[in-house]
Amino acid sequence: MEQIKVLVVDDHSLFRGSVVGVIASQEDMQVVAEAENGREAIEKAREVQPDIVIMDLSMPVMGGVEATRLLLEVVPGANVLMLTISEKDEDLFDAMKAGARGYILKGADPEELVRAVTHIAQGGVIISPAMAPKLLAEVGVSREPQKREELGLSPREREILALIADGLTDREIAEELFISVNTAKTHLKNILTKLQVKSRAQIVARGARAGLLDETRESP
Repeated sequence: MEQIKVLVVDDHSLFRGSVVGVIASQEDMQVVAEAENGREAIEKAREVQPDIVIMDLSMPVMGGVEATRLLLEVVPGANVLMLTISEKDEDLFDAMKAGARGYILKGADPEELVRAVTHIAQGGVIISPAMAPKLLAEVGVSREPQKREELGLSPREREILALIADGLTDREIAEELFISVNTAKTHLKNILTKLQVKSRAQIVARGARAGLLDETRESP
């Protein structure tokens, strides 16, 4: 079993050590390096080529947002998970715009952190649907509200939309709906085309704006 290579970046050594301990306890994960600021993270990422970078938001020398942007230029195959105490929308959106594939708060329990790392490593995006309306503006999706029928999604596509919002990967969606991974990928491509967006985060934003997420969750 190939392990997920993780780089842990945080300027507080005690907290960083806790994160390292959680990741190191997982059989399918390996901590390949640590860094205490964004500049060091970029250097370490170039050296170890991590799959996942767990990145603090506020750090001396270079913060997490700038570090994410620059790190992904150096190691485009890496996936950044922002770990922050900030619940400010603008901080989280800046991180997403910089290329982070998700964020969780530092108050999260170890199991949530492990799930987030696994989801992102498998191609998922960790994002709260509650953030979607503001994310909508940040990622450049039209602010104009659309009625559900104008989006043109089939019942199956709306079902998949809800699962994407819950952070499920293509494989997990396939297992949940008892379909093949290729079929799940085809549905995803169709949703991207119909909603005229380019990413899973934008799918969630557009769906929330149109009220599809609430409608799907309330359906029996």
